[in-house]
Amino acid sequence: MFRTRKAIALTALLMLGGLIVTANPRGPGGTYERAVVAMWVLLAPLAITILGLARNRPWGRWMAVAAGIAVLPWATALTCKVMFDGYEGRAKNVDWSGRRMSLVRWTIICNVVSALGLYLFVGAYDHSIKWHLTVMAALLLGLIVGVLFLAHQRTIGLLLVALCCFCFVPVGVDFVWTETTDAGEVILFAAIFAPGILTGWASLFVFAKPLWAVLRDS
Repeated sequence: MFRTRKAIALTALLMLGGLIVTANPRGPGGTYERAVVAMWVLLAPLAITILGLARNRPWGRWMAVAAGIAVLPWATALTCKVMFDGYEGRAKNVDWSGRRMSLVRWTIICNVVSALGLYLFVGAYDHSIKWHLTVMAALLLGLIVGVLFLAHQRTIGLLLVALCCFCFVPVGVDFVWTETTDAGEVILFAAIFAPGILTGWASLFVFAKPLWAVLRDS
């Protein structure tokens, strides 16, 4: 497992270096683009990181993790509009261009992360208190169904996702208190599930007024 994870990390860093090297350094007017030149400068620390990671140096691992954390938000932000036009912008049955649709999209993404995390906790974690397994399995099912409905912009999807997010807080706190054995597990738990909970609550708050109108008239 260690060698496999190491190989994946090295491959990812080498691919990043390849993207930097093959980037076109000249803009439409023939001048060098500042962003590309700035990325070229990063080739030196990237090479040092690859060397340290290959030689099993602790600082190599730290730099590799830091590089991944730093690059991912930039890649997401810089490709956001292009990817939206190619995917959500081409959807025929639902319109994702509304003012509050960005929050709904991130609610879906973050709660898919939560669902994957719940699956791993349900399937791989050795629960000392067995009802934790049952409750987490129920929350997993609720999140999956809720996200599917939310992806089709159904009101029931938002309500179901928000309900799972509310229920997950006391269950998660109890799980962390009774099941985790070190701070690393607590941080892992929070990092996986906090974004989904926060976006689920935020979506419910933003759409509270129209949801109330729909429920009142139904």
